[in-house]
Amino acid sequence: MNRDESGYPRFSAPVRSGPNKPLQRTVAGRDYSPVMHKITTDVFGRTFECDCGRMHSIEPREIVYCDDAVGRLPALAAGESDGRAVCVLSDTRTRRAAGAAVADAMKSSGWDVHELAVEDPPGGRSPVCDDTTKDKLSAELCRPDIIVPVGAGVVSDLGKWLAFEHDLPCVTFATAASMNGYASANVAPAIEGVKELLRARPPVAVISAAPVLAEAPYELTAAGLGDVLAKSVSSADWKLNAVLFGEYYCPRAVSLIADIEPLYLENPEAIRDRRADAIEALYEALLLTGAAMTMAETSAPASGGEHLISHALDMMAARDGVEHDLHGRQVGLGTVLASALYRRVLEVESPRPVAPPEDVDRAFWGSLADAVAGHYAQKMPKYAAAADAITAGDTWDKLREALSRMVRPPERIRDVLGRASAAATAEGISCTRERLLAAVTHAHELRSRFTVLDLALLLGIMPAAADDLVTAWA
Repeated sequence: MNRDESGYPRFSAPVRSGPNKPLQRTVAGRDYSPVMHKITTDVFGRTFECDCGRMHSIEPREIVYCDDAVGRLPALAAGESDGRAVCVLSDTRTRRAAGAAVADAMKSSGWDVHELAVEDPPGGRSPVCDDTTKDKLSAELCRPDIIVPVGAGVVSDLGKWLAFEHDLPCVTFATAASMNGYASANVAPAIEGVKELLRARPPVAVISAAPVLAEAPYELTAAGLGDVLAKSVSSADWKLNAVLFGEYYCPRAVSLIADIEPLYLENPEAIRDRRADAIEALYEALLLTGAAMTMAETSAPASGGEHLISHALDMMAARDGVEHDLHGRQVGLGTVLASALYRRVLEVESPRPVAPPEDVDRAFWGSLADAVAGHYAQKMPKYAAAADAITAGDTWDKLREALSRMVRPPERIRDVLGRASAAATAEGISCTRERLLAAVTHAHELRSRFTVLDLALLLGIMPAAADDLVTAWA
């Protein structure tokens, strides 16, 4: 079997088409690039047997990436819907970027178009994906046959959520290479103030245009880089759960972007300079990371302890009524911190587990404490199981060996972020050192999933090391 430098099998097993419609393989005005060609032929719209023992069926069925994406959308939507009523979902910014053009193109092709706006919250803050926003949009939905969200993280998630709730097909028009959720079934909303993860359905197609992605505000593209760099940590966290608890793990899902990563890791300045090939490589990596989540049927391949740090910052901002930075920009810095924490964890030769706190810091979480505590309580049995596992036989030595091959050094991550003019410090995400320290200290309480944050707590490294981590790496 052909393997990469980390020992993971490359995407080489026989692939066969499922009962899906033919793929759109479109890069208008130029030859297929190796990037988008790989997307359309190897992964999306395919059903294949995997070495992990599962049969994977990957949606979206179609990925369209061409200069004339807006013009091609009406025909694509017609192939996915029996009716002619469409809801075009956008916010004020993404409507200017592509939403108005999408609505006009659909109208010109004979569609009954209802434009639905994701409004900014009071106080000039950006739109959010939460239960309140979704319920408001759901009440305003005018019985469409298909939903076309035009936007990035918030709009994409709200569109998938609405489509799932109303049992409608969804075709997403991506306006920025900013996050890894376009092609996944996952929705990451705040419900009653707590960041959750819901499983909906992937869109049946994802479509975008190179000029739209290139012209997106650069902080969004930088956020996409932060989100995709997280994969080395999140994949290590996934492997950690497989070893300690026997949970499902798919090496192929981990290695999907291995061939693409050098295109932006080796020259991150190309992303900063908005070079078409670099933006395309980043966009492909984000889409394939979404496919990895579909293969895993969980967000584990793309969301670990580094994402929890970002979620903690989001929840703190909502609690305090203040702004926070873009998710991916926070995740990028969280990845630096989580990688540095992994380094400390893997230096431990003979683990001596300590008992974790039995409850969350209720004074810190305030009105959110009960909801947060519910997630933390679900994780308590894992602390006991992990303590038994890492002190049994040679499990710890094998775990250290496996994880050390997976986690990218924090220096490398910070260097890539810095050279791309992405956020790599607390100041870079407009966060005080004290606020970041609080997020790092409390992030492990948010989800039942076990991450490097929990392993460090179990080993007695955290929370004492949090101050040193933030001082040295943020």
